Amino acid sequence: MEKKSSSFSRRNFFKTSFGTLGAVSGTLAAKSVFGQALNLETPRQTLGPFFPDDGDPVKEIRENLDFRLPISEANDNDLTFLNGHKGKAQGQIVYLKGKVLLNKGNGTREPQPGAVIIMWNASASGRYNHRGDTETTRFKHPKTGKLIERTHDENFQYWGRCITDKQGNYWFKTIVPGFYPVDLEDGWYRPPHLHFMVTAPAIPQLVTQLYFKGNQVIDNDFIQELNAKDGILRSGRLKAEEQENLVVKYQKDTTGKITDGLVGNYDFVLSL
Repeated sequence: MEKKSSSFSRRNFFKTSFGTLGAVSGTLAAKSVFGQALNLETPRQTLGPFFPDDGDPVKEIRENLDFRLPISEANDNDLTFLNGHKGKAQGQIVYLKGKVLLNKGNGTREPQPGAVIIMWNASASGRYNHRGDTETTRFKHPKTGKLIERTHDENFQYWGRCITDKQGNYWFKTIVPGFYPVDLEDGWYRPPHLHFMVTAPAIPQLVTQLYFKGNQVIDNDFIQELNAKDGILRSGRLKAEEQENLVVKYQKDTTGKITDGLVGNYDFVLSL
């Protein structure tokens, strides 16, 4: 990824990315439980400025030492700890699981085995492991006035890769990332969100973002306020049902098998 200059601005990136976002948001591909009910595919979202390309991370994290792999694909799908570290990542643990499907038309969807999913997100305090994330590392919480310091978490993996099985299944384990300011003057804060890049053979690549909701998600009410105001999620180029398609509900595992975190379900539906 092209290195960011000293004048790199998160604010400028997000404000100028709306044009690019609009060019791709009409092409859809993935779905939530809400989306399943409406037979929706997942809207695309901007890649954002902090994708973990080689040379971009402040601290290189590479669990797989096969250097033929780009660093974005060199880590597993559990982001809550690092090999060789005793500590665990800070923050509320969540699992995301589901399938990668191909929309075949006529209401039929086909599982996609061997699809590669890369997920990346900020730390619990809202900081990415990326050399470009240097702006506004301290700010006051807009509700409580508490000083927030966006810091790096030495026990957090920041990005990971999962390859779908024969039935198209995937899963990730991570933490709810922190919110962070885009424009303090305008009062725009990005809500907690997860980034995804989904690649399957002979199918256009999907890049999108997923957001959080659920009564058991810490600070859920405040997160919903941020979701409602977010310039990326609430882009006027997305219909209301497309926006809601990207908001995943997290709750306790109804099967009782997962006890250390909340669980969300989301199926990525790709299209040709």
